Amino acid sequence: MNYQEYWKEIEELADSLACEAMTDNENDIEAARVDIFDSRLHEAIDEHRWVIYYSYNLDVIQHSNNEDYYNDNFGGEALTNSLEQGGLDMLHCHIAFWCMYADIMDRLDDALAEYEEAA
Repeated sequence: MNYQEYWKEIEELADSLACEAMTDNENDIEAARVDIFDSRLHEAIDEHRWVIYYSYNLDVIQHSNNEDYYNDNFGGEALTNSLEQGGLDMLHCHIAFWCMYADIMDRLDDALAEYEEAA
């Protein structure tokens, strides 16, 4: 994966989440936000191949704008727990998850606004 592929996927995921949530919540942007942050965002990333397969994790971390999100929001203890649970592979997996989470979050407001304008 390269930089352009990463950011294209992040944009597509954000757009897809916005579209699904706005449709399911009858174009109510606040309800869509709650829906996305309640479960949709976590589920979309949790099952994404770039998080599941360790071979992608370092690429995610490299291309993300939020490589420090996991540490900044959960602290060193969370990093240590990840490392103790599954070594470097698990640590990289958790960091990659939160990188994607934060990168998609950064794009979601624009995606929701674009969907609302188009509706």
